[in-house]
Parts: sequence; C-alpha cells; structure tokens
Amino acid sequence: MTVTQSPLSQATDDRLSNMLFQGEEIEEEFTVSDARVAVTTHRALVFTPDGDGRRFDHADRPNVLGASLETTGRESYVEWGVRSAVYGTVLLGGSLVLDLSGVLDELDAASDTGATGVSELVSLLPSALATLTTVALLVGALLLLAAGALVGLYARSREQELVIERAGRDPMRVPVRGEAGEQVARGLRAAVGTGSTSPSD
Repeated sequence: MTVTQSPLSQATDDRLSNMLFQGEEIEEEFTVSDARVAVTTHRALVFTPDGDGRRFDHADRPNVLGASLETTGRESYVEWGVRSAVYGTVLLGGSLVLDLSGVLDELDAASDTGATGVSELVSLLPSALATLTTVALLVGALLLLAAGALVGLYARSREQELVIERAGRDPMRVPVRGEAGEQVARGLRAAVGTGSTSPSD
C-alpha cells in the first residue's frame, strides 16, 4: 500500500477531481490499496473505483469524528466453530466414557441370561448402544474437524480496515493491505482537524 499526499487542488485520478464541488479543493490525498481517500476544504471523500459495493462515499468535515485501523473477520465462522467444538467434544467425550466404562459389556453379559419376552428386547440394547457409541464417536470427530476448519476460514477472512467515523451515519470502511494503515489514519485525523483524534494518539 502506498501513501501519497497531493498538492492543493491536485488529484491523482481525474474521476476524483470530477466529484468536487465548485470551489472545493483537495488538501490531502491518500492511496489505500485500491481506494483513494481525500480530505478537501469541505469533505472527507472515499473513492473505490474497483470495489464491490458503493464506489464513492463522503462526509462533511464537521461530521468526521475520527479515523482508525480495525481488524475484522467473518464472526459467523467463530460462532459456528465454537458450536461445532462444543457438540463434538460432548459427543466424543460421552461416547468414550460409555465405551471405556464397561457398561456395554455388563449389559451384554446380563442379556445372555434371559431368553424370552421382554428379555429378548433387552438383549438388543447392548448392540444398539454400541452402534450409537460408534456413530457418536464418528460425528464428534467430524464436528471437531469442522471446528478446526471454521477457525481456519475465520483466520483467512480477517483483514484490516480503515474506519472513518462520521456523525449520524455508518462509518466509511476501506480494506487495507500492508503496514501503512495506521499512518493513513493518523494523517486523516491530522488533515481533518480538531476533534478527530484516536485514543492511541
């Protein structure tokens, strides 16, 4: 990621210049990954020509509350990963305890003593429980593997964003790649002026 500062009234992209009001001039401009962020005499502008969402956004300078760098990710991956880990641990642990406790062997031995009526139905219980235990082991192991995969997906989804807070509206967010994000956030806070600060400053 590169950081550039433009002279007054100059912009690195004519499309950005075309978005200025009459009499509005660019004071600072920053290139952030595939986006351009500019502070003009009137506004803070975000121009993302190749973005998937909104390509142009802005806020009047008095409404800009701050600029900071945040790390984000798909929180749903974490949620489902935790659920999978919990369910997998319960199933795997429960089936292992049942298998190692010897309860199934005792039921099998007890079922051999009876022969008729209800005892025949009871005799099926050990094999049914053994099958369920095996299934629980497999499902538990699969859920734990799924939890690990979801954690990996979450780690891959994490990215840094330049977040420009503005009064009364959702913040403007710009994906950031590289190590200059904090420098851009600090430059924006300085360019916008008093009241646009970060606790870390």
